[in-house]
Amino acid sequence: GIAAATIFSPSRDLEVSEKQLRVAFDGDAVLFSDESEQIVKAHGLDMFFEHEKAHENKPLAQGPLKGFLEALGKLQKKFYSKGLRLECPIRTYLVTARSAASSGARALKTLRSWGLETDEALFLAGAPKGPLLRKIRPHIFFDDQMFHVEGAQELGTVAAHVPYGVAQKHKRPQREEQQSPNSK
Repeated sequence: GIAAATIFSPSRDLEVSEKQLRVAFDGDAVLFSDESEQIVKAHGLDMFFEHEKAHENKPLAQGPLKGFLEALGKLQKKFYSKGLRLECPIRTYLVTARSAASSGARALKTLRSWGLETDEALFLAGAPKGPLLRKIRPHIFFDDQMFHVEGAQELGTVAAHVPYGVAQKHKRPQREEQQSPNSK
């Protein structure tokens, strides 16, 4: 029940803001549960899109880092309540492989149902996240898939692997169905 992540240092240095803390989150299996990723893995992308459309108004269950986004949001609201929204030293991003046109609505509606928001929501429709992260320059990026963590790391972003959800299941090597007579 406690959020955890393995933090990886970037392979090159990327200059980040000294006046603003920037935190970027993947959606599924990070802020949200891995329900949608389970559907993709079990039934494919077409079934995922159908499922998201059918459940567009049903919020996703929470993922392991929802509480962290909530804590950042509470800090941000202290600035907002004083009319200092533009001067807030914390900026949050949702950086997801979801598509804005098809499956992004559910992610945004989920955040709203929780009373949360991010400063920017970036829907990449399956494109690599690293190049975009290089542009926004977050201090840290959280993702459940090592592919995206490594891509961010290669382009200079401190990236954290969140070991949660279906993407963490390891494939076991297939055993030989029959051992040869000479094997012991």
